[in-house]
Amino acid sequence: MSDFQEQYALWDEFLTIWPASRLATMTLDEYTQAGSKESFTYWIESRMDEMGSIWGGSAFKFGVFSRKDTEVRESAESRSYSDTHGWYSALGATAEEAFEKVRGYVGQIAALAANGDLDGIEAFDHLGEAIKWKIAFHYQNRQQPVIVDIFKRAPLAAFTGGAASQSMAALQQAALAQRPEGVGILEFGRQVWEAWSQKNLAIWKLSHGNPPNFTDAERQQYLDGQWAVMHRDTGKEQGKKFAEAPLGTLFFLCHGNSPQRIGQFTSNAMPCAKGDGWLQRSYRVLKPATRTDRYTANSKYWSPQGNTTFWQVGADDLPEFESTLLKEYFGTDLAELATLAGEPIEAASIGTGLAPPPSVPAQPAASKPVATCINRIYYGPPGTGKTYTLMQLLKRDYEQAAAMISPEEWRNQIIAEKIAVLKWWEGAAAALYDLGGKAKVADIAEHRFIQAITAANGSNRNVRQTLWRTLQNHTVDESITVKMKKRLSPAVFDKAADSVWQFAGDWRDDCADLIALVDQLKRGQQDAGAVQRYSFVTFHQSYGYEEFVEGLRPILAGDADAGEVAYEIRPGAFKELCRKARQAPDQRFAMVIDEINRGNISKIFGELITLIEADKRDPLDGSAPPVEVVLAYSGEKFSVPANVDIIGTMNTADRSLALLDTALRRRFDFVPLLPDTREEKDADDPHSAPLAGLVVTTSIGAIDVRQMLERINERIEALYDRDHCIGHAYLTTLADVDDGEARFEKLADIFRDRIVPLLEEYFFEDWRKIRLVLGDNQKPQAAQFITESDAHEQDLNDLFGNDHGLDSYATQRRYQSQPSAFANPAAYRGIYLSLA
Repeated sequence: MSDFQEQYALWDEFLTIWPASRLATMTLDEYTQAGSKESFTYWIESRMDEMGSIWGGSAFKFGVFSRKDTEVRESAESRSYSDTHGWYSALGATAEEAFEKVRGYVGQIAALAANGDLDGIEAFDHLGEAIKWKIAFHYQNRQQPVIVDIFKRAPLAAFTGGAASQSMAALQQAALAQRPEGVGILEFGRQVWEAWSQKNLAIWKLSHGNPPNFTDAERQQYLDGQWAVMHRDTGKEQGKKFAEAPLGTLFFLCHGNSPQRIGQFTSNAMPCAKGDGWLQRSYRVLKPATRTDRYTANSKYWSPQGNTTFWQVGADDLPEFESTLLKEYFGTDLAELATLAGEPIEAASIGTGLAPPPSVPAQPAASKPVATCINRIYYGPPGTGKTYTLMQLLKRDYEQAAAMISPEEWRNQIIAEKIAVLKWWEGAAAALYDLGGKAKVADIAEHRFIQAITAANGSNRNVRQTLWRTLQNHTVDESITVKMKKRLSPAVFDKAADSVWQFAGDWRDDCADLIALVDQLKRGQQDAGAVQRYSFVTFHQSYGYEEFVEGLRPILAGDADAGEVAYEIRPGAFKELCRKARQAPDQRFAMVIDEINRGNISKIFGELITLIEADKRDPLDGSAPPVEVVLAYSGEKFSVPANVDIIGTMNTADRSLALLDTALRRRFDFVPLLPDTREEKDADDPHSAPLAGLVVTTSIGAIDVRQMLERINERIEALYDRDHCIGHAYLTTLADVDDGEARFEKLADIFRDRIVPLLEEYFFEDWRKIRLVLGDNQKPQAAQFITESDAHEQDLNDLFGNDHGLDSYATQRRYQSQPSAFANPAAYRGIYLSLA
């Protein structure tokens, strides 16, 4: 049975179980029941999702729904809850009342569909668009269908040549008019969707603006050189998106309002001679414009008339983009553009080694371009999302799904991470096993395992001599060809008379892990996880050069039972990461340093503080590094690769930014992360304004968490400084708790255990300032977290007797924590509202 036959059979089964005649009498439990796979809503959403998906979103789209969770939820103005159901409040006071209306709505839609009344369905506004068209699709006359199983406007508009702003009824009618005779409705739906899939491109608008931003001469030079140019600080993260767009990204270029060409990026972003902060990317031309007059069709963000520089065309706008721009100005359409974009980008055009645009003077051979590496520190008060921002950055830029890398890249990664760190005897055993169990020293020395270990341990040693000594030290005692008296454990080698080395003794047990590692390399890539290209360290007062760059480490030598100790030079975290980065020059790596301001920078970085500058990096293009240093312990020449980024975090409340090592400040960009108390989310940043709309409902009214934190931080900044504000992360966890009593208890815990103790630390128990921050001086006493009272002379007499001589202290103030205030909603509302 074909895929379509199975779907038609499922459709028939649905109509057998849920004929239109049953809709008027179905019960609430038959309509929706949590856990049931036979309910009407489960059939519509899940079992028939391949015939037009409406999956996802809120269950309120069904009008009324059976709840899976049993936690108490407070009803709001628009949504109501019982222990078992949720429903739109406008539908009725109870779930049963709401269902009576919803059941009628479903029946009406089914009747309209059976009559082929598209306009009636369009005008029916009691159900959401997707759900009503989904129901209508299944109850239409299949012999004379009027609805295709696609309930989004953009795909239909792209297929019909219309616009996503048209009504769903008009788009459905236009689509069905193009259905070939004899093609089933499901088969036709597949054709429509495949046409959309081919056209659903990610394409960006790029503008080289009018003078004075770009002169006419500059724009022509960039056209001739095929360079896309943009400033990295362009607002709304446009500069960031331009720099981070992957190779192969499509864009159309315009000069002001005039379309010029369609291109595809063939290089990463690099500094541009236009000036500080300007970036350039090379591209190949896919389509020149057939006309370059002013575009006037609309002023949307992606439009040449839109007030943007680098902006993606939204999926819903693709049909309009195709009809008004692609066809009119480039003589092409989305389908042809998809074909052009699918052609492979020539490897020779990828990278940063292209000739500079005409406006950039050729540089002398001795001068090298600045490497596009990142030295960045995220700083801010506690709880502002520094670690979260960092982890998002690492996941996006320094992690890659194992399935997405080539087998050779995967092998290089394993060798760099697991083979290169082996001891010499382990590396010799792994190489010998990979060579079939028998080999001469010369063959072992040439093996890639040994080469990786040599690179990791320093290339200034005689590899063959080291191997000879290692093999002999680990030879079995009964060997008749090796006469060395000193033997080390484990004894796993022996040498034949013809100087061929082989395994001996209990080598399989002693080398079990090595055998498994080599076998894994032979089998090839099977890990479905992610490849991480970063190292993570935390600086502290005792952290030093030995841990970060290289140092001496003790190892057991000779007779282990006797405790003989020797010392060897081991690479630190940063040197080890640089070694891995050199083996994958086309990938970016990151050295992540948490609490970077807590360490002694000159002690930790040593001579490397100069090498991390962008123009001192090794470009990894085969030429000599601009600057090298000789490391103190190993005596090796060392440079920092250009593909290693250094990213740090610092808590400004721990140590003022002004006190940070000057050498570090000069070599790093500093990105502030401050408490986010914005009222509205940024459409381009889903993680913005985390406290927007977050309230704690109490018996005396709602506590606006955002306003409360905003007022606290305004007072801290006035009394102390911005570096000691309180981050939004202290309060974002409230959103994970159901509103009402549970959320209020969570808020009380946060204030009692985290915020008030933090304020005590900030102000060194200056209770007067703490009261000012919490607004206690403006509240009734019952709502004060910290109460203030006079220290009466009688109190002193009780403590010290009459002749205490402390009269001068009679007017001192007494401050005391009031535990009951933490359970009083007025204490929190009074922080930002007047309770008078």
